Amino acid sequence: MLSICLRHSSPHLSCTSALALTLSTSTRHSSSQGIVIPPRIERGPTDLLEALASTVGKDHTAPHYRYHDDPWLIPYKNISKRDFTLSKEAGKKAAQYILNKHPDLFDQNRIVAEPPITAFQPRAAYNRDNVTLELLDNLVTSCQVQDSMEVFNLLNEKGKDIPAEVKQSLLELVAFYNENEAEEEGMESRGMLKEQESWKVGGFVDQMYSEGGVATESERVAMLVGLGRHSGGQRVWQMYQECKANNDKVPEEGFNAAISRIGTKEGVDKIMGSVKEVLSDMKEAGVSPTVNTLISALGVLAFTAQSREYEGCCRHSLDLIAEFRLLGVEMSLGVYKVLLDIFADKKANSKSPILSDILKQLDGKDIFLAQNPQDVWFMPRAMQVCNQQNNAKLAWRVDEFLNTGHNSRLMSDFQVLNVYYQNFLTVVLQNDEFQTAMELYNKITPHSFSPMFSYYQILMNHLHANGALQHLGKVWDDIVISNYAAANKENQYVLTHQVMQILKANDPAMSDFTGLSDVWVDIARKVFNHLEEGKSNKALYLRFNTLAPDICDLVVAVALREGNYELGAKVVDFCREEKTVMTKSLSEGVLGDFINASVALGEKDKAVGAVEYSVDVGSSQAVQVGLVVAGTDMRADQRDYLNKLFTSHTGWVNI
Repeated sequence: MLSICLRHSSPHLSCTSALALTLSTSTRHSSSQGIVIPPRIERGPTDLLEALASTVGKDHTAPHYRYHDDPWLIPYKNISKRDFTLSKEAGKKAAQYILNKHPDLFDQNRIVAEPPITAFQPRAAYNRDNVTLELLDNLVTSCQVQDSMEVFNLLNEKGKDIPAEVKQSLLELVAFYNENEAEEEGMESRGMLKEQESWKVGGFVDQMYSEGGVATESERVAMLVGLGRHSGGQRVWQMYQECKANNDKVPEEGFNAAISRIGTKEGVDKIMGSVKEVLSDMKEAGVSPTVNTLISALGVLAFTAQSREYEGCCRHSLDLIAEFRLLGVEMSLGVYKVLLDIFADKKANSKSPILSDILKQLDGKDIFLAQNPQDVWFMPRAMQVCNQQNNAKLAWRVDEFLNTGHNSRLMSDFQVLNVYYQNFLTVVLQNDEFQTAMELYNKITPHSFSPMFSYYQILMNHLHANGALQHLGKVWDDIVISNYAAANKENQYVLTHQVMQILKANDPAMSDFTGLSDVWVDIARKVFNHLEEGKSNKALYLRFNTLAPDICDLVVAVALREGNYELGAKVVDFCREEKTVMTKSLSEGVLGDFINASVALGEKDKAVGAVEYSVDVGSSQAVQVGLVVAGTDMRADQRDYLNKLFTSHTGWVNI
């Protein structure tokens, strides 16, 4: 390999001489200057991975990494993606449960780790004999909430005197996590379940707080912060007033919690008076407000702006931002998200230009480090505003900001991702060029996002209006693999009926594209199979399916036009069998076309069966189509059967 490289770089020198020349030169160079060791550059544990990741982009044609276990199990609809992820995590929790309950079963086959990883070890079984104060202190320090509570109760039963410092640390830990285990970093199910849990009234924290008689300053502050984190309701404001009355040293989180629980029943001026009162308390306490303080104050105005005093809330919100900027507080995405909640009313479809002004401030910035839970909701809320205002250009600006630097890391929440792409697809489809909308659709569907029923309805209309028949096959496949956009049975038939209407209205023979006829027949067959398989489904029985006759009508018409008589005959046979169940019959035009096709192809039995069906359903053209069949060369039993069918019809002459 060395000789090849040298020959390529210096074709006029032999490999040996070139190598000797290089070594000689480098030796003289190093001896003259000496070896210089560059200063060590501090590297983080993920710097190498980030450098590698920066060389590649997202592959929109591949599923998310969380679904890579088995290609046959890759989900293609939102509910399946949710179930898949939750099932994986439930499996891990079940395995951990078995390990904790039966650690003796894993003594010989457990992987030995040096040093041992505590999270992978079986949970210790605690009793009155093996719990100590040192153990409780270690558990609290390592943030093991459930074990700390259990050991504390056992020590109380033994009558042990627990130091006040340990009690305080335990109260802070359990109140902070609301008696739940600390959530692991990187949970794949983030956004798939309801995360916000109300404060556990009368639980471990409330009992521990009320046991010691008069609460200390630290206990009151711990309760205030815990109640604020976990929807403590008006107890937050009550606890804040209690801390204030006792001149407690309240941290910034406590002040923020108090602001977020200011009552919104009064007018906006009184609300702002309460906010300024808390901010004044912060100033007296020497606590500097942060961006989280600003978001808490704006959140109160956002709630008020939805019902009344819209203009006053907008004015006060801008005043707050101006004052916090004077204090040197850097704005986060959460601030802009709450501003959108104030200015862009969801119900009134406000045309406020504030989003455009916000994007001017954010243009080209890499702000992927979230400082507040509201930060991750800026992208979907901004795209929601674009959709409400029917502004595709603004939507593309939001998407450009999302793909700036590492900002896309904020889209790790499942629900955030769905809201963003649902609005993005819709606003581009309805307000941008159709080809651009289809390029976006093909890019993110089905792996990044699976559209819902309402989107597919709009998309079908645009496909038909733009004559973009070449996309129908791909769109139909996406509908099928997503289980008809995860719609209920009634809406599933609405979709299939809409698809068949497009097939009926667009004759492949009149199109510039080739091969559409086979695609049309394949789609029509799958539509009918879906109807046939679902006829006994309890969600919507065939007798209640008002679209079933129209779907059958369209399938027969398309099948006959595209020369697939077998499919048309199969549908007609189905209608004959279910004629007493279906809400109405095939149309006379389609039935007449089928009988003519049967006669032309020599399918006399099918033709006679269709005539029988027309008589049974009371068709006004029954005699007419019967005469068409009677005019052909028929067997004697067929003629006798026709005569029997029309015995009571005055317009029939026996043949």
